[in-house]
Amino acid sequence: MKRPSIKSTISRRSCKKKWLLEKVLLLCIIGTAYSLPTISYAQDIYVSSKAQTQQVTLPNPLTLNALLDSFSSQSPSIAIQKARISLVEANSNANQVDNQWQANVTGRLGFREFAKETQDHHQLALHVGKVIYDFNRSANQEKADDGLISKQKIMLSEVENKQRLDVVQAFFNVLLSDFQYRIDNEAMAVEYVGFDKVKDKHAIGQLSDVDLLAAEQAYQTALVKRMQAEQNQLQTRIQLANVIGLPDARPDELQFPKLKALKSRSIKKVTLENLQQQVIEKNKQIKAIQQQLQSQLFILQAAKDSTSPTLRADAWLGQLSSHPEVREGSWKAALSIDVPLYDGGATSSATSKAQATINKLNAERQQMEQVLRTQVTDIYFQLKLLAAEKKQHQIFGDYADLYLDYSRALYENESSTDLGDAMVRLSEANYKMVAWEFKQALLWLQLDYLMGKTVSLTSSEVTTKVATAQNTKTEK
Repeated sequence: MKRPSIKSTISRRSCKKKWLLEKVLLLCIIGTAYSLPTISYAQDIYVSSKAQTQQVTLPNPLTLNALLDSFSSQSPSIAIQKARISLVEANSNANQVDNQWQANVTGRLGFREFAKETQDHHQLALHVGKVIYDFNRSANQEKADDGLISKQKIMLSEVENKQRLDVVQAFFNVLLSDFQYRIDNEAMAVEYVGFDKVKDKHAIGQLSDVDLLAAEQAYQTALVKRMQAEQNQLQTRIQLANVIGLPDARPDELQFPKLKALKSRSIKKVTLENLQQQVIEKNKQIKAIQQQLQSQLFILQAAKDSTSPTLRADAWLGQLSSHPEVREGSWKAALSIDVPLYDGGATSSATSKAQATINKLNAERQQMEQVLRTQVTDIYFQLKLLAAEKKQHQIFGDYADLYLDYSRALYENESSTDLGDAMVRLSEANYKMVAWEFKQALLWLQLDYLMGKTVSLTSSEVTTKVATAQNTKTEK
């Protein structure tokens, strides 16, 4: 028999509560209104941030897609990564300065002794020069710099994707806090009604002081839990605003996200080994390390070639001497070569440093692969348990439905019953199904993030390419 969807189940259960809200909760709400100070959540939000809401306005109701489309790129970590790209590009330009065309004016106002007489030794000339060939040292350095820029750009896309995942997590936390508040608020109301009845019976001597204090203690415990849930509502909203880079904003009403695409995905066709392999092949952090490794190989080659000759061309135009008719004319040009003979160990030091960096990067890549295997394993087995967990929550929901029907029958027959407990259990059943749905979505989104895919609610792709290939090979 096909079970109804989560939303329809929750809606049906909510309708079952209607009669209970009319016959029982009215008393709870009235009693609570007289016994507790009225705390308006929306009022608390907007009073505490009146000035800020004039500056930042979020859609109301707020949707997760709106956050991902418009507010997922506002993060200090993203700004830092963009600054790193600019810094690497600036370093790349600086590394190529010595090999570009250079032009400068040289001037000198001086005197010297020549042939036992003092002579003018002035100069004013335009100098133009460039390294013609350095045996690929500058080319290797340029390739290394380009690789480092590519690495930082890969990390930028990784940071942006991580920000999207954080936004989804924060959004889900707010919705779950709202569901938890409903449960704790109902439980507090039930305890208040019980406490109120005990007070009446205690007043006429039917119950002892011990019974009165026990009922009051249960009520106070429920009240504190409800207040904690209320504070958690505000706390999760503050955290969401902080994640999207708008710390002064206060999200109010959130719309339940559409997770249909993520629900359609299945882990049955993918093995753990294939999943780990795909993540290692496509993970952006691994790709960034590999890009840096490639750049470091060019740096190593440039270090080895540092003892190679350098061919340079220079030209001067102007007053090269105060006595041009005797010594120098108005221009000169030269093609020179510089052959290093001994550098005091600079080449050996640079080569050792580059090789050590390569070894370090290889170790970091292996370490990252280990971390990814562990993370993928954890996600994989959680996904494998989702079906069993869903069935568990559905059974609890069915039990809560029947328990409510049973309580209603006893109430209509004027028998002893606990309607409030039935109401709380029904709310808990709804909460568990919503929490399960969010858990399923987050697990798939975390897997997408590790695999380098864009975190999106519309991603319904199930990666089975490697698994399919392996199955085909086995069949052959």
